[in-house]
Amino acid sequence: MDTCLHVLGEEHDMIIVMIHGTGMSWDMLMNSAEILKEKYCVVLVSVPGHDPKTTEEFTSIEQIADEIETGLIEMGRSSVDLLYGLSMGGGIAIRILADNRLSIEHAVIDAGITPYEMPWIATRLILVKDFLMMEWGKHSKWALSLAFPAKEYTQEGLDRMHQVLRHMTPRTIWHVYDSTDNYSMPATFPALETSIEYWYGSREEKDRKLDIQYVQKHIPGVQFRKIDGMMHGQYASVFAADFAEDIKKRMSAITMKEENRK
Repeated sequence: MDTCLHVLGEEHDMIIVMIHGTGMSWDMLMNSAEILKEKYCVVLVSVPGHDPKTTEEFTSIEQIADEIETGLIEMGRSSVDLLYGLSMGGGIAIRILADNRLSIEHAVIDAGITPYEMPWIATRLILVKDFLMMEWGKHSKWALSLAFPAKEYTQEGLDRMHQVLRHMTPRTIWHVYDSTDNYSMPATFPALETSIEYWYGSREEKDRKLDIQYVQKHIPGVQFRKIDGMMHGQYASVFAADFAEDIKKRMSAITMKEENRK
């Protein structure tokens, strides 16, 4: 199995699973995980092709979702209190929900990418554009900073993202965009008891328009949250303390709900 699960706070019963986005590595969510591990078991997913310390290639959203599910089941953690996915990781989280192999109490899809619903030739043109843009950013930190300015994402965050991108092979980058924009989904989304939220930053609202429309159309009962002043992926990666507090509130609500069931 190429997908690696890093576990913090293993001694705790309640579990949070966090999946990072494209151009990130699992440890870029560590600041919030360090806060959350004091009360909860936190599983940080390392998506293949993104960790500079490993050589695995990205395969597909479907395969990675399956490997996460299998890994959690083998750990005896088939019941997940909160599933969090950012951008590409949000797409993986959506696929995990669709697979319905895990019992998930609450899911946060943070600017999650959904499959395109457009002609095949259009998806190919978008794929080539995204691939070339990512390759440009991979070889030019200046180009990368146009999309992720250091003043918004911090210089450290920009440097780390550039390091991850330089590690990503052309094969991985191609497969990331091809799969994230076109992963398969069931004709009918399963009827789940999971409480699902879709988050997005106010400064990326236009870019998330098609994703929001897809979720509204295909996933029943989702609550939408627009986070003021935030760009894509900025909340979790830059404002770790505030983000962790938001996750804690949802975990507390889960605890109260479970107590009321007794």
